[in-house]
Amino acid sequence: MNGFKAPDGFTFVEVIAVLVMLVIVSALVVSRSGSFSADLPAQTEILKTHLRYAQNLGMSGDTPADIYGIKCDTNFYWLFKGLDPDANIVSLMDDHQYDTGNDGKLNLSEKNIDINTAFTIFFDGHGIPYTAYTDENTNTPLTSDFSVIVQPDGEASPTETITITQLTGFIP
Repeated sequence: MNGFKAPDGFTFVEVIAVLVMLVIVSALVVSRSGSFSADLPAQTEILKTHLRYAQNLGMSGDTPADIYGIKCDTNFYWLFKGLDPDANIVSLMDDHQYDTGNDGKLNLSEKNIDINTAFTIFFDGHGIPYTAYTDENTNTPLTSDFSVIVQPDGEASPTETITITQLTGFIP
């Protein structure tokens, strides 16, 4: 008796083994194809944390002039102190590997994310968000809730949205 083997074919066990290997390989290929999308929620949470950190620094300042904020030019984003977002850049915690120019600016391509709209957000001593800030009397508070859309680098979807609440600066 030859069992399950045809005279010039494969055994049933050999066919099953090949099918199992094909399933494993195809599962690995499919799971690797979405690797940038897997980083998106994590990188979005990090950006939220950086915005909250800027707000916290603004609220913990000694004087009303201690303004902090985040600026994004769609290629980089960074934390700043004071009224000029391009001066007095402050290093962000635990993200030195994305500071490719060693200038305090975090490279969005290195973080595998895109932010398609440039923005600047200032936070005062009460944590209130502003789009422009010259002094305590000359400033531009948000006129509505502000949204930042984050997506994988070079891809249109999926997207994550960060919302900064207009009057309180709350970031859910």
